[in-house]
This record gives sequence, structure tokens and C-alpha cells, in this order.
Amino acid sequence: MPDDWDAPWTIRLRITDAGGAELFAGETSTDRMKRTPRELAAWVVRDNPIPPGSVLLTGTGLVPPDDYTLRPGHVVEIEIDGIGVLTNPVAG
Repeated sequence: MPDDWDAPWTIRLRITDAGGAELFAGETSTDRMKRTPRELAAWVVRDNPIPPGSVLLTGTGLVPPDDYTLRPGHVVEIEIDGIGVLTNPVAG
């Protein structure tokens, strides 16, 4: 977990093929968001009951080119400093 939830977090997106060759890579930061994650969470729970374990998805701001298509065997990794790496293989 991050030491400071109000500090910006770096977010990296990486897509590789089955052999590990990099097909796409990008990086952004939460400091590019108009509202902080804390502000977004406060807004969501203001008038709505939110069950424990709910997830607020904002997107990453990282998008491969329009002509790119995920294929079976590709691996998508999203990394956030202080939180970890989410790795998803693309199934066929």
C-alpha cells in the first residue's frame, strides 16, 4: 500500500506477446486526473450506499493505437507503485 494516499501514483501499462516481446508500453500518473481518488471516493458515497469491497474504476488514461488488437497469448500488465502489478493473459 502507498505510504501517502494523497501523493500522486505512477501507473504503467505494458502489453507483451507470448514470447515476452513488448508490443505497447505507456505511463501516466494520478496527478493528471481532474479530481483525486480521495475526492472521487467521497463523491460516490455521498448519497449512495456502497457495499464493502466495491471498486471505483477511473480508467488508466493509457490506450494503445486504434489499429492495435489484443490476441491470444498477449499479456497485459498494469503496475501502480506501492500497490503492485495486475497481470492478465489474453485467452483464445
